[in-house]
Amino acid sequence: MRMKKWLAFLAAVCLLLPGFAAAAEREAADEATILAIAQSVVDWKKRDNGSPADGFLLTPSFLEEAGTPAGDWYPIGLGRLGIEDNNEGYLAVIAEKVSQRYREENRLDKSKATEWHRISLAILAMGGDPTRIGADENGSPINLIADGTYDRGKTVSLGRQGITGWIWGLIALDAMRYEIPDGAYYSRDDIITEILRLQLEDKGFALTGKRADPDVTAIVLQALAPYYNSEKVYTYQPKDGEGEISQTVRQAVDDALALLSALQKDTGDFSSWGIRNVESTVQVMVALCSLGLDPLTDERFIKNGNTLLDGILQYQHEDGGFVHSFVQDPENPGVLSDKSNSLAGEQALYAMAALWRQQKGMRTLYDFRPEQSEALKKRIAELEAAIGAMDASPARTELEALLTSYYSLPADERSYVGNYGTLSDAAKAAGVDIEKIAASTEVVESPDDEPDDTPTPSFSQADREAVEALPERLTTAQYAQVVTLLTKLSQSEDFEGKDGYLQRLTTAKEQIDALQAEIDAINAEVLEKLYPFDSISLKDKKTVDNLVARYNALSEYDRGKIDRWEDVVKTQTKLDNQLRGILIAVALVVAAGGITVFAALHIRKRRRSKRLAMEELAAQYADEEEEGTPPQEPQA
Repeated sequence: MRMKKWLAFLAAVCLLLPGFAAAAEREAADEATILAIAQSVVDWKKRDNGSPADGFLLTPSFLEEAGTPAGDWYPIGLGRLGIEDNNEGYLAVIAEKVSQRYREENRLDKSKATEWHRISLAILAMGGDPTRIGADENGSPINLIADGTYDRGKTVSLGRQGITGWIWGLIALDAMRYEIPDGAYYSRDDIITEILRLQLEDKGFALTGKRADPDVTAIVLQALAPYYNSEKVYTYQPKDGEGEISQTVRQAVDDALALLSALQKDTGDFSSWGIRNVESTVQVMVALCSLGLDPLTDERFIKNGNTLLDGILQYQHEDGGFVHSFVQDPENPGVLSDKSNSLAGEQALYAMAALWRQQKGMRTLYDFRPEQSEALKKRIAELEAAIGAMDASPARTELEALLTSYYSLPADERSYVGNYGTLSDAAKAAGVDIEKIAASTEVVESPDDEPDDTPTPSFSQADREAVEALPERLTTAQYAQVVTLLTKLSQSEDFEGKDGYLQRLTTAKEQIDALQAEIDAINAEVLEKLYPFDSISLKDKKTVDNLVARYNALSEYDRGKIDRWEDVVKTQTKLDNQLRGILIAVALVVAAGGITVFAALHIRKRRRSKRLAMEELAAQYADEEEEGTPPQEPQA
């Protein structure tokens, strides 16, 4: 099994490191193994992205993708693993991009609420605040959580995108356990109910159809995980089916877990749409970690000795990255079965983050709140131990005492009691009134950790030198650097010369914005005026020539951002050849006409000359007759 190979390799490496105990605890070995797997993905992505091996993954070129799926998930994985990278660069760029897109009609996306959710999670992972990011057209801070979740329905339904809008909306909403204000369009219960009513008859979830998809089912469990211990009963009309259903989130989740267990392959992995793949397996692992279940030891998810981690590691390529599947997926023709790809890599990365955080006793992958205090961790651990030590038929007084301990915990921390379901089931069997105990128990707040005093960032000497080193002719390659420096400068304390740096960076950003606008305009004109290219004629030559001139005015770097430029060049060549052919034909016609005219004029001239000669001869004879001289015979 791949995991065993990793452990053996890691053990061999650790023996070579001074001070590393050969008999390390299993937990420590597992943590180190997980981090080694994650680092291999990061190293592969650096090579794939052209990033320096000893530098940031989030380089300026990578940050051009910020605000897209390709540019947001790696920051999420890096941040949740605690890997230091270009966090401030990402936050500066995403703030600028969100601000720009908010000035457009559809803002982030007219249909996909998940744009708001994914970007929110990435901002949180990088240490930012998605409720105060950038500025809208009025200069007010943008609240992605409000606009993308609880107030989404004021413009378009959160479910317009399907189930993904509901589930990722709930994940984003609970990332910091955001409070929903009065008057919001959706409540948490609204969103949970919509998710539950989409549960299929087989107890799973899917984007479409009536058969469960492991990916979607697992992501639903990630969204519902904070509510697993809730005793609230939801009553709803299922989307497909008759009558009403009343159940708790735990009942729905337990049914889905049983289904996922049955769908797992003997190799430890899962199939989606008939194809075994790493991403489905990743999502199930993240789901278990979100629910406080150990994917390395939970017997329901160990098949033929293979854990979910074993299932994932089957897909790791020799270069450190991950392949999507072992066979070519007809739905993804660009994803090769023998080559690492970015999507598989990013998902494997945050799966390792979820597992690593669990092993270290940290908050779950999508819970971005500050870590629990040691006092709170101790209370939860002691409660879990007491629940685990209960007899098969515990006394009523014991159950009531344990329930009191549970409900004395802060409400948002109760989901971290992993075996509460056991206590709940025992209490209900004994006829204990759980609702009464919950209502009468006073919450005891745990001592908080030391407050996080974030210092005001300074504009360092290195930052100032970076401004001075900016090239005279800027390109969009400097976009991320300029935006990062400008953001850092605007947040720094005052210093002598700050205004000068501010003016220079502001001017630089304006120049880059103008360049990007020109790039966008060229791309738009190519699409609007020249596509499809096979319909281009000589009437379009002026447009083509203008585009080529504007293209040539760009830097080599910026020219690389023009889409389908080879087609434009081919079109210009085609039109030039057509025009050249026409000019040659015209020249030939003109030449032929000139020859014809010349010949006609020459003949006309000869005829005129002959006529004039005859007229002169006739005049001569007429003169001689008048003088009485008989005409002479012409000489031979």
